[in-house]
Amino acid sequence: MQNDTADTISADEVLQALPDIFAKPVEKIKLQHRAEKYQLKEDRGGISYIRRSVNEGDIVFDIGAHKAGYLYFFLEQCGPKGKIVAFEPQSVLYKYLCRLKKLFSWNQVTVESYAVSKKSGNALLCIPYNSGRNSSPCATIIESLMDFQFQLKEKVSTISLDEYCFTHNIYPDFLKVDVEGNELSVFKGAKQLLQSHKPKILFESEARFVGAATVNEIIRFLTDLGYKGSFIQGTHILPIEEFDIDHHQNLASGIYCNNFIFE
Repeated sequence: MQNDTADTISADEVLQALPDIFAKPVEKIKLQHRAEKYQLKEDRGGISYIRRSVNEGDIVFDIGAHKAGYLYFFLEQCGPKGKIVAFEPQSVLYKYLCRLKKLFSWNQVTVESYAVSKKSGNALLCIPYNSGRNSSPCATIIESLMDFQFQLKEKVSTISLDEYCFTHNIYPDFLKVDVEGNELSVFKGAKQLLQSHKPKILFESEARFVGAATVNEIIRFLTDLGYKGSFIQGTHILPIEEFDIDHHQNLASGIYCNNFIFE
């Protein structure tokens, strides 16, 4: 029997091939559904914080933009006078974001294919198996502690935020960082930005990816730069002094807090 697995075409690939006039209404529904999932289920506290903290005309860096689920809210908050830079190194997702930008005329959005890190150069982006999909929300350039089966590895360009900001003369008011374990390198590569401009930061960090010591090091690093930290538990924002990894990142207990706010 002929094995036609290699010839299988995903729904996303079919949609990519559609003319814009047909793809636009479908992508609009998909994007709204994706955003609602974050707002109502997966990150109620984070989306609520974005809506309170990002203002019209702000500059936002969406680092690890994935499929624009958070970008949707940044566009809503910043308005046409704002500016959003979406960093996404997964090639298939970078192309997808570029398609959305074109479909919806997001003139205030710049899409970059860099993996943001401590310094400029190159890295290997490892993309875990994701039920046959050609992208993954867990793609990483670090050696993760998670026992992933990687389906794909891509060579990507890296850049530090300090270099990017200096080169492009752009300085964000707000950072959203979702980089699957590379948070500390992102912040170390943004030390000048964080010291001089103090953007608000919403980021994800998990001990199961990088270990408890690294999560605590991130907290100390930002605190030493003069930031005041909080963490999100459901819809509540709690002071970072109350955060305990063994308690707040314990899947068995039903309490899992992996989103942090620093201002």
